Amino acid sequence: MAKFLFIYRESTDSRAKPSPEEMQALAAAWQTWMQKFSSAIVVGDGLKRTGRLIKAGLVTDGPYVETKEIIASFTIIQAENYDAAVAIARECPPGHVIEIREMYGYA
Repeated sequence: MAKFLFIYRESTDSRAKPSPEEMQALAAAWQTWMQKFSSAIVVGDGLKRTGRLIKAGLVTDGPYVETKEIIASFTIIQAENYDAAVAIARECPPGHVIEIREMYGYA
């Protein structure tokens, strides 16, 4: 089995914020997805909206005003191949752009 990193990106557009009812429905949809694919999920979690960027030794705060989307969360899953990973990603609740990257099998 190969491991794949799902990187969930979301818009920084303040108009895209869901209502409390929409948030509850979305949380329920994610719980359902996680239960359905629990045997494939290795680890995953949400990320806070703040962070640091280190570039050429300088540390700055982020995300930045000009950022159109941020990395909201991630999941590492196990799947036979890219096609199987894509099939799992297609069943994720809507609202994110999902980048799928195969991981090296070091450990």
